[in-house]
Amino acid sequence: MIEQLKWDSDFFGLKIGKCCLNTQSEMDELFSERERLCTDYDLVYLFSENNLQGETECSHLVDQKVIYVTEPSASPTNDHITDYPTSEVSPALLSLALASGAYSRFRLDDKLPKGSYERLYRRWIELSVTHEIATEVFCYMVDGEPKGMVTLKRDGTDASIGLVATARQYRGKGIGLSMLQHVKNYCWEQNIKKLTVATQKQNLPACHMYEKAGFQVQSCTNIWHWWLQ
Repeated sequence: MIEQLKWDSDFFGLKIGKCCLNTQSEMDELFSERERLCTDYDLVYLFSENNLQGETECSHLVDQKVIYVTEPSASPTNDHITDYPTSEVSPALLSLALASGAYSRFRLDDKLPKGSYERLYRRWIELSVTHEIATEVFCYMVDGEPKGMVTLKRDGTDASIGLVATARQYRGKGIGLSMLQHVKNYCWEQNIKKLTVATQKQNLPACHMYEKAGFQVQSCTNIWHWWLQ
């Protein structure tokens, strides 16, 4: 019932698993196995598209993950937006990567080892600029520095947005929307049929931006962190 997550376990130095649940009885049954499971796991991510009730003392609803979807289309582009020019992560780009995770469950869960969120998003952007987990990294450049950033991964005729952020002093200027329009146009030119992006339901600015850009909600998944140690 629980899938062992080797990458997460190695990265965070914990024994981590993942479990997808459909009903309250499944969750209750899992919780009843706590004593047995605590020898194998420190932390289990629980995923459900239904509103289930977790154990208040040791499981915490840390995310409501919303998947948005749209069809790419010919959209306005902006001369400030270009491919990130190097495989080295600049301080400005790293700052944007960290800002993109402001609502991340890995930032909000203070039971994770100190610095986990920072290490995770640093690794994410490092693997993105080397194109190991991203096809493209687009940046909104001002005076040679990235002030906005979006990563994109292509998979056949589908594509998904990963990290999205705008520097604090440049927010409210439509840069995020411009970057999304740029991505939609790029995907349209590449004959990509479906573009998705995930965010947190609590991240209202991001949700409003995606909806303004023509994205629609595809699904919403509740995610708990169930700590067994």
